[in-house]
Amino acid sequence: MESLTDPRAAAAWLRTPAAIRARCRMVYDAAEAGGLRHFALDAGRLGQAARYVLDTMRERYPALDVPYHSRWRHFAIDGRDRWQELQDRLTGTPPDELARIRFDLAVTSVLLDAGAGAQWRYREPGSGALHARSEGLALASLYGFQDGLFSTDPERRCRADADALEQLETETLASAFQADSGNPLIGLEGRAALLRRLGGALRNRPDLFGAERPRIGALFDFFKAASGEGGLPAARILDTLLEALGPIWPGRLAIDGAVLGD
Repeated sequence: MESLTDPRAAAAWLRTPAAIRARCRMVYDAAEAGGLRHFALDAGRLGQAARYVLDTMRERYPALDVPYHSRWRHFAIDGRDRWQELQDRLTGTPPDELARIRFDLAVTSVLLDAGAGAQWRYREPGSGALHARSEGLALASLYGFQDGLFSTDPERRCRADADALEQLETETLASAFQADSGNPLIGLEGRAALLRRLGGALRNRPDLFGAERPRIGALFDFFKAASGEGGLPAARILDTLLEALGPIWPGRLAIDGAVLGD
């Protein structure tokens, strides 16, 4: 570990997986010692909890082929993989550009996935099916994305660039998510503001997102150039994301101006 007398070095270290594990260990040790204010640890029931998890896994996935939990699974519900359908319509797109599109979609969609509230529903175009919570938010973001919600290029709607994000109005996002007084979506203004700040963050880091018409997908090119024959360490990806996107979160902890992230 490098010297942490430099505040910037301290902030960089706190964003590493090693630091996260060390801090989690401190919380666990405090729990073992009975030092937590709001929670208590009963290690004697750990076996019961483990059995419950295993029984649930075996019931739902007898072959233990548990799929990854990711945003892409929210696009594949009711027997339809909407991302695959979109990718099929993008046939002929060069592989690198398809990767940039995936970056554009994943980041915007994940950032829009916060609690929707109990009342909000999204009626899917075409099928008319109603979806709520994370699945509804995922589909709303996907359909908005492919309709050019985050792009200023009418010829390339499937992208997320700084210009479109910075100019995104709350009313525009509300329309894409079918939100109104009869179908209220919690935190709508906060979601729009987060994406506007995301646009500013892209513009502030041309080394990561491109100097001309910055877009989220340019991060793919940065990672591709930074990777060697052995690939790219996950810790490098995490650090890059936390450093680049940390400023979009309001009211988060910072050390000497270095935001620690969400």
